[in-house]
Amino acid sequence: MFLPGEPGRRLVLRLLGWVRNRRLRLFAIYCMSLVAAIGGAFALRQLSLHLITHLDSWGGVAAISFLPGDTRELDALVQLAKADPAVQDRLNKTDGRILVQATDGKPSVVHVMIDAGMMWAQAKNLPLAEKGIKLVFLQRKDQYLDKGPFEAGVRWQPAFIVEVEGQRVSRLIDLNQVSFPGNPLMPIF
Repeated sequence: MFLPGEPGRRLVLRLLGWVRNRRLRLFAIYCMSLVAAIGGAFALRQLSLHLITHLDSWGGVAAISFLPGDTRELDALVQLAKADPAVQDRLNKTDGRILVQATDGKPSVVHVMIDAGMMWAQAKNLPLAEKGIKLVFLQRKDQYLDKGPFEAGVRWQPAFIVEVEGQRVSRLIDLNQVSFPGNPLMPIF
């Protein structure tokens, strides 16, 4: 309505001009707008997953990276962490699939923890180095195990954090599961 020539009105008349009842026409416009908005959101989600470096592994561990680099570098980081005995011990204790989020710096990890439901003060007080590569290991918390790790509706909860320094794991921090109240649908990317 703010554009010259009212292209929105013309579009409505062209698509729904045959509907004489004004209320029914407004309801149809509303429904079409919802479908377009939700469909567009899912299309943008797929596009962003396509553009982000990730490893989709049905063998138990999937990974997504917010670091510059390709899938080989992400795979090398995950393999480096999995080779550590403390990480192996925790992975052996999990009963489901694992997702690894590779980030750089403490602020990124704090953001992930807040998205998962941890309080800001608690996330900020995690004993992490300010800089360096951090791998957040998340455990699957839903019953839809037939869905892929990056599907909509899949629920993940952080289990532990690994700090990588050079070519070794420098620190492993276990996370208290009580720190994540509720059952939030955590955004993965």
